[in-house]
Amino acid sequence: MGNKKEEPWRTFEQRGAACRRKGDAVGCARAYFEAAQCDRFLRSQREHYSSYLFTLHYLSGISAEELARQHFVYGQLYREELAETTRSVAGDDSVSASASEKIASEAVPIVTSGERRLRIGFLSLDFLESSAARFYEALLGLPKDAFEVFAYSLSDEADDFTSRVQSMAEHYRVLSSYDIESSEQAIVADNLDILVDLGGHTAGGATLMLLAHHPARIIIEAVGWFDTTGMPTVDYLLTDDVMDPPGREALLSEQPLRLPHAWCFMPSRAMRAARERIGRRRRKQAPGSVPVRLASFQNFLKISDDTLDAWRAILDRAPQAHLLLQDTMRVPARVTELERRLRAAGLPMERVTARMGSDDYLDGLAAQDLVLDTFPYPGGAMTATALYLGVPVLTLSGDSHSRSVGASILTAAERTELIAESVGEYVEKAARLIAQPGEVAALRMRLLEEIPFSPLCNAAAYRKNFFDFFSKIT
Repeated sequence: MGNKKEEPWRTFEQRGAACRRKGDAVGCARAYFEAAQCDRFLRSQREHYSSYLFTLHYLSGISAEELARQHFVYGQLYREELAETTRSVAGDDSVSASASEKIASEAVPIVTSGERRLRIGFLSLDFLESSAARFYEALLGLPKDAFEVFAYSLSDEADDFTSRVQSMAEHYRVLSSYDIESSEQAIVADNLDILVDLGGHTAGGATLMLLAHHPARIIIEAVGWFDTTGMPTVDYLLTDDVMDPPGREALLSEQPLRLPHAWCFMPSRAMRAARERIGRRRRKQAPGSVPVRLASFQNFLKISDDTLDAWRAILDRAPQAHLLLQDTMRVPARVTELERRLRAAGLPMERVTARMGSDDYLDGLAAQDLVLDTFPYPGGAMTATALYLGVPVLTLSGDSHSRSVGASILTAAERTELIAESVGEYVEKAARLIAQPGEVAALRMRLLEEIPFSPLCNAAAYRKNFFDFFSKIT
């Protein structure tokens, strides 16, 4: 009994996990925040706070400024490490300047490709097939005449994608048996010019914990995380003018590394095969006149109350339309909870179907006519996958990095007409598309043919833009 009183955070951690399985985003955020507040151990406190930050993105009604402030609080959980890093960089005991200022000034002069290859490392929870892998695979294929590639995995698990990564990286390090300090030292020993973190606050911020002492000359947050980290030791956030236009810098703890497009989608073998099947099938079909099939194939936690209100308004405008909602998890309780919320929000349940997730989702997704994106937490890989399979996605423009991911992906796909600037416009655009099934069918064919050749899937251009950024640093 005494041990339980000493560690009440365990109760809150378990409650957070239970809320996630139930599909209760508010309960999830509240539980992880309470766990972080009462934890005695700094490392696990950081884990809980990372989980709290992740779940905040599901919730409506939080301003962009407040969301950023909550991330900046995370950096304060590394006060001792930051002070130590500052003294190391300064060469004395002075802490008059912030750690980020000291580190940034040290990080800029890196060796350019004209002198030797840049040593670049990628740090990830694992290198298994995943939604994030569809976006970072392009970076792993950087030209070997300009980059010496290192890959650091916190897991010893492996699959076919792991083998692909091992063939692309000259050095593959498994850190699963190392503690945090030993992992940091292993990275430092490789004398990297650039370290790209692919984890962020995913899985309790496990990769971020290795960055507290700035183990490379430049550290970049990219792709695997979709917001600022709040970590002063992370120098850059890979982004673009859609997610972080000039004027939004105050929402980031990092400097924005703006590429023409922040995302490059490389479809998996299964996705390519599905696209071929779909293409053959659609070419045999005449343009449809049946009601437009609406869908969302998203984590049910992303379906906010504001999203439900917008979907109700769309269905009110389109009495023949049906909405299919498919989760990313196979948990019956989440379907039950969402159905309760759907009824409470006044959606016509006879025209809405909610179902559990499935590993075999590609053909089901491709059978839809229009995907309705969620907000304030939009889709990422699911949006890109739908577009690649020829399914248009309607998204809402956001006021921060994380809330603009959908708009950024659609911009790279050269489909800005599917971006709404307000909830009212989101409803109006959806209603207009639903009223024109023939136009939607034609759009689906254009997407199927054009998306593979759009900037969203242009890996060569993406790598060049990334390399050009570092070539300009002297």
